[in-house]
Amino acid sequence: MINKIYIPGRLLIKIDGSRYFKPDDNSILQKYLKETMQGDPEVLVELNIVRIDNKKSLQQLRYFYGVVLPVIKQSLEDLQGESLTKEEVVIFLKDRFFYEEVPTGEHFVKLPMTFSKAKKSEIYKFIQDVIDFGRDILNVEIPEPVKDYGKQDD
Repeated sequence: MINKIYIPGRLLIKIDGSRYFKPDDNSILQKYLKETMQGDPEVLVELNIVRIDNKKSLQQLRYFYGVVLPVIKQSLEDLQGESLTKEEVVIFLKDRFFYEEVPTGEHFVKLPMTFSKAKKSEIYKFIQDVIDFGRDILNVEIPEPVKDYGKQDD
């Protein structure tokens, strides 16, 4: 049985003011509802609605991985005189700019955050911090994004 599903769609308002969910693909929704109900006429479920404009965007990740990261990676390699993987550079950058401090007894431990659960504003701040690091510490200029990559959580 399916425990959790993801159904993209939109919340809309009818003329009478009532709100409703319109799935992008109703046939997939019906399939999952049928499987979840397993023939029972009524089943208790929990509905979790996430407003996706608050989540990181593909534009942000494309800009980071396609523009920002290559410039920073090349500059760090030039500075250190050795080749680095993209993963090593991302870990380095997250350690500096994208972490949370988690209490462990009397001390705090820095744990890198994950892009997959980040908000637009968090990714925006991370990218801006990396750009500032590139400009101020590595003396490199990173091209501006073609489109706004979303600093606000609307």
